Amino acid sequence: MVTKKEVKKSATELVRKIILGVAIIILVGTSAYLINTFIVEPIKHHQNGTDTTVTDEDNTNTTKLDGSDVGIQTKYTALLKINPDFVGKLYIEAIEETGFNVVQAEDNNKYLNLGFKGETTRYGTLFVDYRNNIKDFNTNTIIYGHNMRDGSQLGSLTIYEDIENYKAYPTIEFNTIYSNYKWKVFAAFLSNGEKAQDNGYSFPYLTTNFPSEKSFLKFIDEVKARSYYTNDAVDIKPGDKILTLSTCDTIFEDARFVVMARLVRDGESAEVDTSKAKVNENQRFPQAWYDVKGKKNPFRNADKFTID
Repeated sequence: MVTKKEVKKSATELVRKIILGVAIIILVGTSAYLINTFIVEPIKHHQNGTDTTVTDEDNTNTTKLDGSDVGIQTKYTALLKINPDFVGKLYIEAIEETGFNVVQAEDNNKYLNLGFKGETTRYGTLFVDYRNNIKDFNTNTIIYGHNMRDGSQLGSLTIYEDIENYKAYPTIEFNTIYSNYKWKVFAAFLSNGEKAQDNGYSFPYLTTNFPSEKSFLKFIDEVKARSYYTNDAVDIKPGDKILTLSTCDTIFEDARFVVMARLVRDGESAEVDTSKAKVNENQRFPQAWYDVKGKKNPFRNADKFTID
C-alpha cells in the first residue's frame, strides 16, 4: 500500500523532473539562438559579402543589358545577375575597404532584413532611398544601413564623430552601375527619428530635392550647425550633389547618426585640405541628447546586435 508520504514524494519528484526538462529545453533553445545570432549568421553574412566582391575595380567599360540604351559598367554585370536591385558599391575606407553592395527597391522596407542574395538576415543590405534617381542623382541621395553589434554594415560609421578620423578619411566613394564617383565628407551629426526626441521637431535631413537654391543653402547651414566639425575647404554651392549615409544610434532613443558628403565636381581635385577642419564648439543636438548628456550609456556601440 502506497502511503501519503510516498505519494507526496512521487509528486514532488515529478514536478522536479518537469521543471528540469523545461529548463533544459529553454537552455538548448537559447543556446541555439545565441549560436545562430552571434556565430552562424555573422559568418554567413561575411561569406556572402566575400562571394559578391568586385575583383576588377579599374574596369570602367560599359555594356547594355536587356535592350537598354543605358550603359552599365561591365564590372557590375555579375552582381546584377545575382540581384537585379543592385545599383552600386559604397566604399568607406575607414570602416570597410572591400566595399558594400548597395541596392534599391520600390520601398524602404524590403532590404531591412533581406540579404543581397535574398536570404533572411538581421544584417539586411545597404539600400538607396526609393525616391532617389541613381542615374542622374537628386540633390540629396540617401543610403541607409543597419548599425550592427559587430561593427559591420554601418555599425562603425560613428567613428566620423571624431575630427581626427575625419581628417584621416575625408573622402568616400559611391560608384553606381553607370559610373564611378568620389565624395568629400563635410558633416557628421546626430538626428532624431521621432519628433518627441526634439520638442516636436525632426530635422528633415532625408529631403531629396529642394524647391529653391535658398532653401537648399539654408538646409546646408542647418547641417553644418549640427555637425561635430566644419571644414571651409569643402564648400557647398547650388547645383552640388549630396550623399547622405544614415544609420541608427543608441546614444539616445530613436537616435540617428548621419554622415554627409559632397560630390567631387567636374575638373575638381578629389583631395581634401583637412587643415581647415575645426571642431564645432556650438554644435546643435536634438533635445534628447541634452537630456542624456553626462549619463553613462552602456549600449553605444556595445552589446546590441541590431539597431532598427
